[in-house]
Amino acid sequence: MEFVNIILLISVSQGFLFGFAILFSPYFKSSTNKYLGYSILILAFLMFNVYLDTLNVYEQYPEFLILYDIELIFLFPVFFFLYILKSIDQDFVVERKWNWLYIPFMFSVILNVVYNLEHIYKWEISFLSDQALMYEWAFGLQEFGYYFYNFVIAIWAYNILKHNKYTNQMHGKWLKKLCIYEVSLVTCWILIDVADMIFNIGYDIGISIICTITSFFIFWIVYNGIYSLKISNFKNSDVNFNEDTLEPKNPKVSTPELSFSKDNIYFQKLEGLLEKDYIYRNPNLNQEMVAQTLNISSGYLSQIVNDVTKKNFTAYINSYRVNEVKEMILNEEFDKYSLLSIGLEAGFKAKSTFYTSFKKETGLTPNQFKIDHKKVQFF
Repeated sequence: MEFVNIILLISVSQGFLFGFAILFSPYFKSSTNKYLGYSILILAFLMFNVYLDTLNVYEQYPEFLILYDIELIFLFPVFFFLYILKSIDQDFVVERKWNWLYIPFMFSVILNVVYNLEHIYKWEISFLSDQALMYEWAFGLQEFGYYFYNFVIAIWAYNILKHNKYTNQMHGKWLKKLCIYEVSLVTCWILIDVADMIFNIGYDIGISIICTITSFFIFWIVYNGIYSLKISNFKNSDVNFNEDTLEPKNPKVSTPELSFSKDNIYFQKLEGLLEKDYIYRNPNLNQEMVAQTLNISSGYLSQIVNDVTKKNFTAYINSYRVNEVKEMILNEEFDKYSLLSIGLEAGFKAKSTFYTSFKKETGLTPNQFKIDHKKVQFF
């Protein structure tokens, strides 16, 4: 039992350390990484519960048993899935739209709260006559659910990553591996539970194996998913880091958050594509296409554009189109062109987008701009 406790303590400590580091460290903190941090903390808390159970804490203090009974494992696939979607900047990631993913966890909360209130605190809540049968079915559904749910979510995430739209993204390979390893972790967990039921391998052996595998899984996530990939992002920012110590080469440079400047190599490449190749003239141009051309993730491109230009990707591209429209309006060779034709020639896809973007950039409608600047030229 002492060996099992040592394994558990190592796993729990590693999980909490890495989880909180991802959530609060300025080097890793981001709206995407927070879901990975939540996932790791969930695993750490689950192992911590097992550790408390081996110390018979819940037998001595049964009023806290509800913390052990509520299946937090239902939250792990949710945070895991949202991390995958946000990592690839999936278009349909809207947090409210995915609230239904929390339903299995809420089911577990309600089931175990009611059960503990009745059996630990002796409250009379259930209105059903055959409570034993009801709880048997409910807990059976819960047990089947946390195996099944983890599998389904991981496979769903992997199928999204397999889509051709995301195969060339910067982090695509590691995200696919993450899905595969997550499925492998759940598979090991199920097989160990089945082996224990059939061959009675023993609680201590099963827990030791699961916690060891989970520890390696967490370490792999942190090293490959956060450490390596975030370092590559820093190398592409305006801060130079020592590759061995990960400390800024210039100690006077403050790095409280990941940020970018016009010196960023990918922003320079983007400006080259816009100013030399005129890619903005393509009315179907989108963030994903440009990200693939630059061989970076769509989310990373979005962060660069936002930091440097203080605009989102679409507004930034439209600003180039507006500038070209202004030049064409002032060019006598385009006097016979309608304003809409000029806008479409510059890359706008629709009249409404053209007029809205032009007014936002210049404060004038295209027609007002034409009248005002023709007057200036006349005088």
